[in-house]
Amino acid sequence: MCGICGVFNFRPRAPVDQIALKQAASALAHRGPDDEGFYIDREIGLGIRRLSIIDLAGGHQPLSNEDGSIWIAFNGEIYNYRDLRSSLLLRGHVFRTATDTEVILHLYEERGTACLDDLRGMFAFALWDGRSRRLFLARDRLGVKPLFYRVTNSSIQFASELAALRPLAPQTFEIDRQSLYDFFAFRYVPAPQTLYRGVRKLLPGHFLVADESGAKEKCYWDIPASQEDSRPAQELAGEAVERLRESVRLRLVSDVPLGIFLSGGIDSSAIASLMAEEGVKPLRSFSVGFDEAAYSELPWARRVARLCSTEHQELLVRADDVERELPRLIGLRQEPVAEPTDVALYLLARLASRSVKVALAGEGGDELFGGYPKYAADWLAPAVSSLPRGLARRAASMFPYRLRRAQSAFESLSIKDEAERFVAWFASFSCHERSELLSRDFLSQMDEEHPARVFAQALGKDRQRSRLKRMLYADLKIWLPDNLLLRGDHMTMAASIEERVPMLDHKLVEWAAGIPDRLLIRPFRAKAFLRRALEKQLPREILERRKVGFAVPVGLWFRGPLQTMLRDLVLSPQALARGYFNPASVRRLVEEHLAGTRDRQKQLWTLLNFELWQRQLQT
Repeated sequence: MCGICGVFNFRPRAPVDQIALKQAASALAHRGPDDEGFYIDREIGLGIRRLSIIDLAGGHQPLSNEDGSIWIAFNGEIYNYRDLRSSLLLRGHVFRTATDTEVILHLYEERGTACLDDLRGMFAFALWDGRSRRLFLARDRLGVKPLFYRVTNSSIQFASELAALRPLAPQTFEIDRQSLYDFFAFRYVPAPQTLYRGVRKLLPGHFLVADESGAKEKCYWDIPASQEDSRPAQELAGEAVERLRESVRLRLVSDVPLGIFLSGGIDSSAIASLMAEEGVKPLRSFSVGFDEAAYSELPWARRVARLCSTEHQELLVRADDVERELPRLIGLRQEPVAEPTDVALYLLARLASRSVKVALAGEGGDELFGGYPKYAADWLAPAVSSLPRGLARRAASMFPYRLRRAQSAFESLSIKDEAERFVAWFASFSCHERSELLSRDFLSQMDEEHPARVFAQALGKDRQRSRLKRMLYADLKIWLPDNLLLRGDHMTMAASIEERVPMLDHKLVEWAAGIPDRLLIRPFRAKAFLRRALEKQLPREILERRKVGFAVPVGLWFRGPLQTMLRDLVLSPQALARGYFNPASVRRLVEEHLAGTRDRQKQLWTLLNFELWQRQLQT
């Protein structure tokens, strides 16, 4: 696992600024504290900071082929690299290292960009083909590893993180107003855009080729629209466990200690159980919780840890941890932190990094197997959305505060348009709230496009898919990589630890696309199929417990220990004078939450992070 960066000046072929390249690599030091390397050949420059996981002594990068005509800077892991290496050796290729990185070089020699079809893993890499003076950038199929880039008329710059891209960019970063508008809907910016004009994310399952004619991006993989598997449910359930077992086994390849981020939920508990069965010793588990019992899953994590005989460690996160760490994490990301859980994940990764370099996690299980309540409740949308809009809004306002989740669900189900309803489930600000929050001056300076356009495209990709499969597809393509996986990468790498996600093995994802809807979920019961599949792996008390999710009690903290921080940032004259917001609307959101009449924690978290980010932009 590493951080990569680089520049290619394709027109004219001007020499790379070596000082800027080294500054970019230094900005990635947390991603790779073990080693640093550069390859520079006039107009091309590759840089890397390495976290050593495989072939600790021989894995220095950038790495070249036998004659030095091809060079690569690689971030990630190729889990099937040993099989690929054996096949390449039989075909006469000569290896100088035992790394998975070198496998990519030799595959490229044989297959060019089609080498991606053979790779099973998580990755973002930059490969320089000196024979054709061509740069090849690629990102893994599900988007576990990020890659940011910026193209001008004469060059392309790229990096694993935005902070490393800044020293390489010829112009200063400017805020993109449409992306900012999208941010206030989603709390993150959907790819390929970022908050900065002209700075893009390489899409999952895509590669980019740049030469003297410019840069072109192309899709090499997508989630298939598979026909439903008609085999008996019990047979499919058994196969699901075996496929997940294989995915876990592949992710145990490591020359350093590894562990598991254990929440006590179904997904991470299943992975811990399979790791134990695969004989991982010592099996180290790490869990995070809170003093507020309603938010803490530590008792459940402890039960699974005992079941799997792990060496278990726990961490309690408190409000002062958020206040202390949040500014630093925003500085690392160069963007607002989308979720309060980001801070908790960083602290958990920092705890784990004292004893392991690799940790498996359950990310992706909800998007793959229908774990969110919205999947099981959406069948009610036709009935609820048929109510007059005004009546539905008044009905939602009658829910008592203790039923705020039900209120939010009812409001989402009352939206007729499928894409807008999809956005509303996880939105920070609804369409109505955005119109009240954002100033006329801000809105007048942009060609406002509804954020739902992003999900509308994904939901409409293949109308042959069922309603449920279209929802899962949209979340796997947008919500998961642009929010959760980006969070996972940035927060764990900030602590110099590698996170692996067995639920997102692309072969498992392709297979799961064929599970019948009637098995995946039931009315008001999400993730029904996976619960059934894991009946022999996990005790009933784990399988049947209500989904809590990774939630941080930031709403309570805003009324208590974080109230001063909230007021000092969100209600400061500096924040209210920036011209983005209607001050009266901001004050109303704060007062409603502090009075307990509405749950505004998502909105206030967004505003607080936005103000911290704005202040860092000015330094």
